[in-house]
Amino acid sequence: MGDLIKIVSIAIIVSAFITSCNNTKTKKTKDIAMSQQDLKNTKGYKLLESKCYICHFEVPDPAKMNQMIAPPMLRVKDHYLPNYQNKEDFIKAITNIVNNPSEVNTLMPGAIKKFNVMPKLIYNQDELKLIAETIYKYDFGAAPKMKMLMMGELQLNNGNRWKLKSETIKKLDSITNSLYTFKSNEIKEYNQFGKDLFEQAKFIMLDKSYTGDKFDQIHNFFNGVENDMHSLIEEKSIENAKTLVENMKTKFNNVYNFFEEE
Repeated sequence: MGDLIKIVSIAIIVSAFITSCNNTKTKKTKDIAMSQQDLKNTKGYKLLESKCYICHFEVPDPAKMNQMIAPPMLRVKDHYLPNYQNKEDFIKAITNIVNNPSEVNTLMPGAIKKFNVMPKLIYNQDELKLIAETIYKYDFGAAPKMKMLMMGELQLNNGNRWKLKSETIKKLDSITNSLYTFKSNEIKEYNQFGKDLFEQAKFIMLDKSYTGDKFDQIHNFFNGVENDMHSLIEEKSIENAKTLVENMKTKFNNVYNFFEEE
C-alpha cells in the first residue's frame, strides 16, 4: 500500500511539472506572437514612423526610386543585425551612428555614396533607444525581387573595361587573394573573415574620386557581393559559409572582366 501511494504521488508531481512546462511554453509562444502582432501599436513604432519614415521607406519600392532620400529601413537592419546580433549591442550601434554619423563607422558605404552621410540630428536619447529596439524587434520582411530591380546591370564602358586607380585594383587583388587563401573549419573565423572583407570593400565603395557612370558600375558590382559579406558575418553553418566564400570567388573573378588599372 505504501509503495502504491509513493507511485501515485510521483505520478501527480510529474503530471503537474509537465502541465506547468506546457503552460509556460504556451505563454511564451503567445507573448512572442502578441509582441510582433502589437508592435505597430507601441510607442517605439510610432516614434519610428514619425521620426524615421520621414526620410526612410520601410522597405525598398522600385516604383518610388526617385523619391528615395535615404536607405529603406529594411536595408538598415539587413546591414546592422549581422554585425550586432545581441539586442543591446544592436541598440548601441544604431544610437551611436545616429548620434555621430560618419563614413568611418558606417556599415552602409553604398548608401552613403548614394545619399551622403546622414545629417546629425538631435534626439531624446530614451526615444532613440526605443526606436533602435523597435528596429531590432520588428520584422521588415525581405524583398529580394525589389532589391534586384533596384540594382543596375554591370556593363562595360562602350565595350571597354572601366579604368580604376592602382590602389583600387590592389585592394581588389587583396580581396580576391584572401578569398583563395582563407582556410578554416571554425565558423567564428568565417564570421570575422566576412567583417575583414567588408572593411576592405568599404574602402573602395567610399572612394570619393569615382563619380558618374564609373561610380554606378562599381556599386552595381558591390551590391551583390556586399550581401554575401554580411551573410558570412552572421552565418552559423560551416557548409553555408564555405558556399558564400565560393560565390564571392566567382564574383571577384568576374570583376576583372569589367575593370582594369588605369
